Amino acid sequence: MHVWKSVSPMIVLASMASAGPTLACHEWVSTPGSAFEALEPLRDAAMFTANHPQQAEAARQRIATLRAEIRTGEPLSLLKAGYWIAILNALHITADADGPELIRRAAEMRPNDPEYQFFTALAYFDTDKERYREYWNRTQNLAKPGTAVTRNLAAFGPVLLTRGH
Repeated sequence: MHVWKSVSPMIVLASMASAGPTLACHEWVSTPGSAFEALEPLRDAAMFTANHPQQAEAARQRIATLRAEIRTGEPLSLLKAGYWIAILNALHITADADGPELIRRAAEMRPNDPEYQFFTALAYFDTDKERYREYWNRTQNLAKPGTAVTRNLAAFGPVLLTRGH
């Protein structure tokens, strides 16, 4: 039984590695007040939209709402808008392509926050391997043992390896 508990998550991660965009290839570890928690509803909504194409127009309209909510000096507003745009672009629901750039701008505002660096790495994984590695390495250097980021690095690492890390 103990072996199955160790192997089961690896099987699930491996099966999810080929499904969906990198920004949502599987669920992440979240803690209260974290960027992970703030983005979780968007991740869930994007996956719902991916499975219910009739929701695509509503998802595209949400882009305008999130763009309007971007506030100067508020990196979380940039992160949310960028994440939503990037994931919808990866799902071919929108042609808007500035999501990773918005995420990167948010990370620049929080250069010592490994969560923002983590999402920037994921945002560039499929399009810019050099930038992906830069932000992935930055995340690893900033992450503290036992934190959600450290656990997400461990969870996403094998998934990204199967995707061409």
